[in-house]
Amino acid sequence: MSIRKRLFISNAAMIVMPIIFIIVIVILLNIVISGGFNQFQKGGWNSMEENDIETFNSLKKTASLEQGKLDDPAYLQSLTNQLEGDESGIVIRKGSELSYTSNRIGDISYHDLPQFGKNEFNTRPPFGHDKYTIKQYDFYFDNGTEGSIFLLSESSSFAQFARTFFPILFISLILLLILTNVLLSYFMSKGILKPVRQLSNAAANIRNGNLDFSVKPVSKDELGELVKSFDEMRLQLKESMELRDKYENNRKELIANISHDLKTPITSIMGYVEGIQDGVANTKEKRGRYLETIHAKAEYMDMLIKELSLYSKLDVKSLQFHFEEVNIKAFVKDYLEEMKPELMDNKVQLTFNENAVSQTTVSLDRDKLIRVMNNIIYNSIKYIDKSESIIKISLKDLGNMVEVRISDNGPGVSEVDLANIFNRFYQTDPSRNKGGSGLGLAIASQIIKAHGGTISATSPQNGGLTICFTLNKTEGDKHA
Repeated sequence: MSIRKRLFISNAAMIVMPIIFIIVIVILLNIVISGGFNQFQKGGWNSMEENDIETFNSLKKTASLEQGKLDDPAYLQSLTNQLEGDESGIVIRKGSELSYTSNRIGDISYHDLPQFGKNEFNTRPPFGHDKYTIKQYDFYFDNGTEGSIFLLSESSSFAQFARTFFPILFISLILLLILTNVLLSYFMSKGILKPVRQLSNAAANIRNGNLDFSVKPVSKDELGELVKSFDEMRLQLKESMELRDKYENNRKELIANISHDLKTPITSIMGYVEGIQDGVANTKEKRGRYLETIHAKAEYMDMLIKELSLYSKLDVKSLQFHFEEVNIKAFVKDYLEEMKPELMDNKVQLTFNENAVSQTTVSLDRDKLIRVMNNIIYNSIKYIDKSESIIKISLKDLGNMVEVRISDNGPGVSEVDLANIFNRFYQTDPSRNKGGSGLGLAIASQIIKAHGGTISATSPQNGGLTICFTLNKTEGDKHA
């Protein structure tokens, strides 16, 4: 339930419930005053039946014109018989004595009746005889004695019950009204204060740098949506903080690795330059070797800086790609044809399974994918320790993608190294005697990811390393 509906219902209940209680109290008051529920249904505030009113008016007329009849029991009995209730009757008071009491009425005393001069209308006796409603008319007899005519009308059992329990009912209604307000207040506070308290605690945690918590909505209203959005914001903030920490650690690691990889060739260059300056290279031949070494170290540094620049552009996704539709089988064959002389010089035996796919086209950037192939193959050549080096390349159709698999017969890689092989500056040779920047496979991984593919490495127990990467087929070849 929305907060708007909840507030509307609560406010409406605050207005409607008191009105209902007031109506109920008014009805009960009317019943108490009028002497019965049936009388109330029949209309109005008059407590007597019409016949009773006529009888009472006749008595008033008699008291004014024919007072002698008030001492006639037969006359009074005839009027009593006209009354509606079985226990309704007439009482004539003369001075301090009751001169006539209808036989329908039980024992009643002078003190049970209102005093002379009250002329009370529709009243209850002050004590006893709770089942009667009294109508009183005061007058003076011819001799000056005070006289009163009382018409006692039988009250209904419901009215008697109301008279008895009205205080209890009244108090109960008041308590019910208070309880309703308390429940409505609790209902509103539970739906509003608890989510607000959740958000306050969550904000305090974030202010203190704690993001390892969760906030679960307790309702499905607007506040529940706010709590849910707040928790999603917390998760995004946590991811941003973790990513920031990761980038910061990578930056520190990058600086450390660059310092390490540049320090060695720079130290070597400085040593050879000092050797030339100090006259250690005292022959033309020795000076030539020194200069060749200096040049090689400078070329290595240039290569390292270029690869580092390339990796940085890939990492921040600022490198431009030029994708085109290419027949993957023809692309690999052309690449291997260009690589054949260099592979032969390195005594590498190459096999290519070209029958796995036919005329499948993929979307790729030629120059970038050549870089990937070079990095993987040069990495294999660098680590193969056998006299006969073998590299196998195969293609596999995976539905919407094509898998390129490159395997070698080198020494293989441990499980620990496999988990880090695509990390930058990572080399399986701790001594770094194999050379290289440690960025080759990391660059290959970034390029393949930029192509929308995946890259992975496996190494069987009997040796060798297999690197697989996938490329997306063009729309025309998908599902073919």
